[in-house]
Amino acid sequence: MADRISPLLGCEVRRPRCLSRPDPEGRSFQMNDTLAGPGFVMRLERVFAAPRELVFDCMTKAEHLARWWGPRGFDVPVCESDAVPGGRLVLHMRGPAPYGTNPVEGEFLEVSPIDRLSYVLRGFPGEDGSWGIEHVTTINFSDAPGGGTLIRTATEVKQVSDALRPALGGMREGWSQSLDKMDELLAEIG
Repeated sequence: MADRISPLLGCEVRRPRCLSRPDPEGRSFQMNDTLAGPGFVMRLERVFAAPRELVFDCMTKAEHLARWWGPRGFDVPVCESDAVPGGRLVLHMRGPAPYGTNPVEGEFLEVSPIDRLSYVLRGFPGEDGSWGIEHVTTINFSDAPGGGTLIRTATEVKQVSDALRPALGGMREGWSQSLDKMDELLAEIG
C-alpha cells in the first residue's frame, strides 16, 4: 500500500510525528499527537488574495474542484459536487504510476455560503467494499486582515485501515500542494 500512497502524497511514507510550525510563506499547520488513527486532526490556515465568494466557489463547484484537488502530478477526471447539506461529493483522483485512480466519495454536512463548509469523505476502497479512510473536513472562511480570504480547516480522521495509517504523516503536504494549486487557480480566474 505504501507504494500507492507515497505518490499521492508526493513524498515517502514515514512514521507519524507531531508537527506545529509556521510555513515561510505565512501558512500555518498544526497536527496533534494522535497520528496513528481515528482522532487524528490536521489543522491549517491559508490566506488567499481573493474574495470569500470566489474561494468558497472554488471549494464547492465541480468545475473548480477538478482543477485544484490533489497533490501536484494528480488530476481529477471525475468530479461531482452538489454543495447542499446531504449533497454528494465525488472525486476520482488519478495519479502517476503506480498510483492509478482513487475514487473518493462523500457528502456535504454543512454548507453556509462564504462562511463555513463541512463534508465527510471516504477513500481507498477495499475489495470487500470497505473504505480505507474516512475523514470529516470543516472549513471556516473569514476576511483576512489586510484583504483577501482566510480559511481555517480541520480534518479529523474518523477511521483508517492499518495499511493507510503511515500515510497520515504526509497529509499536510498533500493538502499544502492542493491549496497551492487552488491559489494558482484563483489568480487565474479572479
